[in-house]
Amino acid sequence: MRPTRRGFAALAVAIAALLVSARFGQPGLAAVAGPLLVGVVAAAVQVRWGGAPTVERGRLRRGFPGESRAVEFRVDGSGIATVTDRLSDGIDGETTVRKSLPATVTYRATYTSRGEQRAGPVDVTLTDALGLVAERYTIISTTDVLVYPSVYRLGGTDAFARTFTPESEDRQAFDRLREYVSGDSLRDVHWKSSAKREDLLVKEFADSRSDRSVLVVAEAERGHADEMAAAAATLTTAALESGLAVELAVPNGAVEQGYGDTHRTRLLELLARADAGRTDRADAADVVVTAGDEGVTVSVDGRRRPFADVTASRDNPLAGEVGG
Repeated sequence: MRPTRRGFAALAVAIAALLVSARFGQPGLAAVAGPLLVGVVAAAVQVRWGGAPTVERGRLRRGFPGESRAVEFRVDGSGIATVTDRLSDGIDGETTVRKSLPATVTYRATYTSRGEQRAGPVDVTLTDALGLVAERYTIISTTDVLVYPSVYRLGGTDAFARTFTPESEDRQAFDRLREYVSGDSLRDVHWKSSAKREDLLVKEFADSRSDRSVLVVAEAERGHADEMAAAAATLTTAALESGLAVELAVPNGAVEQGYGDTHRTRLLELLARADAGRTDRADAADVVVTAGDEGVTVSVDGRRRPFADVTASRDNPLAGEVGG
């Protein structure tokens, strides 16, 4: 516990009044000093009597860099308090508020980096009603949140197959003819049958890609794990949307092949925690992501392309969709 600036000023005035009164025989000054000293003592008693505050908080929802979440917690106690919620380096937010306790504190936290992040502990500085005395407490109340890596757009639900699957594998056996609809490729038009019908008919192929799996391996030089994770998250998400079973390996872990939203979450969780380094599975991979000083590249069957060349935009197609 310590006096505030206002408290120090009150004490200084009181002491000066007592000294002048004793020196020059001015009893009126002593009458001024008395209430000031009593006020400071009473303020100290008020703050100490209130005791340490307590904090109860809820959990934070997961998200991606650039997304924000509402943070809310309750501070129980008494007095006037300045409350500051500490944030890890991967979260930004205006967290300092001044409240009369008990009170509920709310603010917006913005995720800036992937990985394990934390809100808390909470610093609470209590003062009396006049602001003469303050006491600081650190309340060990925290909540951890996993921030996923950034995900970008490849340019359509079949972008993964178009970009990373050889033509011979992408186009399957002929299945049937059907009427042309907007968006169909002109290369699929069956011109002979269309001429007989006086209407465009397109060839439809039996799609066996859902029976296929793809192994994505991601590696990075030191200091480039974030770029690696973002590229791998983009490619694995697109592969799942293309109906492929996805297996992922990174330097510090792996996820076996699978489908669906739950599997996508497992992939994102691994990539949120992925470290830089190399793996021993690159030679067996269908897709290899490499991040380093020269940028991020994607390799498929000996074809190597810059990752930036295969992305349509930096908009996150999963923003607001994946949480928990």
